[in-house]
Amino acid sequence: MVARAALGNGSMPPSPSTELQCLFLSDVSNVGQRTPLLLGFFNYFERHLPHVGFFEPIAAEALATSELKIDRHVELVYKVFNMKGDARHMTGVQDAEAARMIANGQNSDLLDRIYSAYVMYKEDKDIVIVEGPGPLVGGTELDAQIAAALGAPVLMTMTGQPNLTVADYFNRAMVKRQIFLDHHVDVLGIVLNGIPRASHAIMTAQLRDRFAQAGLPFAGAIPSDNLLRTVRLDEVQTGLGAARLYGDQLLTDVEFDDIIVACQRLEELLEILAERPAGRPLVVTSADRLDIVLGLLAAQLSVSGPGVAGVLLTQAGSSRTGRNYARDTIDRIFAGLMQSGLYKGSLLPVLSTDMPLREALARLGSLDAAILPSSQRKITQCKRLFEQYVDANAVVAGLQAVKPTRMTPKMFMHTLKSMCRATPQHIVLPESEDKRVLAAAAEVTARGLAKITLLGEQTTILAEAKKLGLDLSGCNIHNPQRSDRFEKYVDMLVAARSKKGMTRDVAADTLNGDVNFYATMMVAAGDADGMVSGAIHTTASTIRPALQVLKSSEAPLVSSIFFLCLPDRLVVYGDCAVNVNPSAADLAQIAITSADTAEAFGIEPLVAMLSYSTLGSGAGPDVQKVAEAVAIVKKRRPDIKVEGPIQYDAAIDPKVAAVKVQGESEVAGKATIFIFPDLNTGNNTYKAVQQSTGAIAMGPVMQGLLKPVNDLSRGCTVPDIINTICVTSIQASRLSRRSRPVASRLSRPVVFNYHQDHPSAPSHAAAAAMATIAANAEKAAALASVERIALTPGLLPPKQRPDRSTDGSDKGGAARASRSTDGGAAPSKPVRSTDGGDKPAAAAPPAPAPTPSA
Repeated sequence: MVARAALGNGSMPPSPSTELQCLFLSDVSNVGQRTPLLLGFFNYFERHLPHVGFFEPIAAEALATSELKIDRHVELVYKVFNMKGDARHMTGVQDAEAARMIANGQNSDLLDRIYSAYVMYKEDKDIVIVEGPGPLVGGTELDAQIAAALGAPVLMTMTGQPNLTVADYFNRAMVKRQIFLDHHVDVLGIVLNGIPRASHAIMTAQLRDRFAQAGLPFAGAIPSDNLLRTVRLDEVQTGLGAARLYGDQLLTDVEFDDIIVACQRLEELLEILAERPAGRPLVVTSADRLDIVLGLLAAQLSVSGPGVAGVLLTQAGSSRTGRNYARDTIDRIFAGLMQSGLYKGSLLPVLSTDMPLREALARLGSLDAAILPSSQRKITQCKRLFEQYVDANAVVAGLQAVKPTRMTPKMFMHTLKSMCRATPQHIVLPESEDKRVLAAAAEVTARGLAKITLLGEQTTILAEAKKLGLDLSGCNIHNPQRSDRFEKYVDMLVAARSKKGMTRDVAADTLNGDVNFYATMMVAAGDADGMVSGAIHTTASTIRPALQVLKSSEAPLVSSIFFLCLPDRLVVYGDCAVNVNPSAADLAQIAITSADTAEAFGIEPLVAMLSYSTLGSGAGPDVQKVAEAVAIVKKRRPDIKVEGPIQYDAAIDPKVAAVKVQGESEVAGKATIFIFPDLNTGNNTYKAVQQSTGAIAMGPVMQGLLKPVNDLSRGCTVPDIINTICVTSIQASRLSRRSRPVASRLSRPVVFNYHQDHPSAPSHAAAAAMATIAANAEKAAALASVERIALTPGLLPPKQRPDRSTDGSDKGGAARASRSTDGGAAPSKPVRSTDGGDKPAAAAPPAPAPTPSA
């Protein structure tokens, strides 16, 4: 949301376009006494912005007396500022559940849940104040992880303690700041609460100087306050779960300075109270001493009577069940007193608890001063102290200076799933014999991310699912051996590969023996929107069918990208799986397609064309090839921000870029897309990064096909499969918006009876797909000899369609090919190694005249 009003006390209005979005408060002292800061910041922002939110990533258990049955701080902010909506949306995960997940090593799942809850809550907010759960669970390390996941800048808070020196505060703050910096979280500064009042002035001045020297902004320090340190009657009522029997509710918002246990006679109690006329004690006695209540009530009626803050009645004897100890009589006396009009003042507050006297006294002794929604005097004092001692304008200036949040892995994963739920696509999974695939299919359908078809025998699949405790009721199960579309798919394949020597017998054998080919034909026919495979098949087995029947006649170059989810950012690597030694024109096409793909997934395309040289620091044929590719990209798509040749460190690290790159660059130091000069470099780099950093690598994501077909690693996990299904679904959705489905381009309509296995699925025209695929094969062969740069169909409509090249710079746009078994050409691509990794396929003997595969 855009800030709509000037922030600060009229002294520092932000830019109208500034997006404040989030302020993360982390108590790095892990004491938890930061309520004055929470109320102060919320009050400050609410004065200037119409929609201010408050969010607890990990919520504490609600107090027994909570009306909303929610975390204490959430209820406090919700009630004090009269917030609207469901207060439960202001929390992420309960503390007990969070502790269990951390103990089970499910930190990533915990952060996913927190991020999802946060994104849903902040949609209509100008700014959200997030309270880190450090004092509750996880400490500063968990605060840093959550702040990184939310992409939120942090303001560190510390609580003053009597024996700490300036050096103690400084050293602790600097250690904690480094934790956030290690997680690539922006630190706005530090603010303190509860500095001892006697030394507040000198400590504040010294801390300001020390932090300024260290480059850490100091936003101020609130001194300790006697009012905020007192325990009040409303806190006693909350802490002991007591009921208020008599007295005005406003009178519970008062402090008491002592506790007197009334076990003696009434006259002795009055003598004790008379000895301290200026005191305001809380009198504690058992419920059967109603004479004490009446005596203190009578004393209160006199202007000369002893002062008492209130009375707390505890359990009398071993049980109070069934006994009211003349409560009815006392009730009538109190009611009659108010109705008579003889007494105009407020009645003595009387609280009652079911705790025995000893237990109640122990609980009273352990109560810490708190601030409740009913603590009006404390709340007012918090706001006053904040305005007096905290420089909120400095914090806002820091927020304004924070650079726009880069796409983080958590943001990306949430965006993926949100896009999938908006337009779920139909994805076919041919590897139903793998339990990971079944588990992923069950979760995807349960979460509404996609419509799933599993290939295989229904009885076998359901039996395996039952053993695994999986619910596949939301999945379609289709048996290719019993399909009435089999002959139609054979006809389509023969039409597509007839020029390569394909016969009906070979086509039937291929579809009978290769589930990936069968699934690909389903996609080609429009019976599915995309395919995901590779959990038990090689990359070549997964991709080859798509390269033969789903290649685009407009752009014969098929390439791939990987999404690398680094700890603090998301980057795109291409091409790391398909093109072994791309030409300059190929590199340009890979860059253009990768930029369109990244943009479709919400990633700002900042393209770095990698080399061992940075902008002319070195020379050689490989450097020249990258330079030519950059020139082609700039000519064909001037809207794409591209830089190169550039080394990886200068592309990703702003500090290195400042040294190696002269002048202004929109890409250097902040690239999001990295185009490698060849497969050897790209494949090894992505694996090195993945294994060295623990980053999640999603891919290869294929580009340049008419419909999406994506590959899995044989070492994939269930989340990996789910993520790839989501990527494939989004690709399918974007491609379907760009053009009509393959099967809808009719020449001779032949109706598929797809309702047999999927009653809800629409009928399709197989002949259309056959005609289209055959036409595409002919067009691809004809275009192979034309010197041109073809724009691969991306996931978003291209900003500028390139014209055909006339400079001879783009030749052989398709991946270099080796002969397939049916006489056609299969592009050179990685195949699986025996350890589950990817490696380039061994080159076949060169063909006399390379012909692009249809």
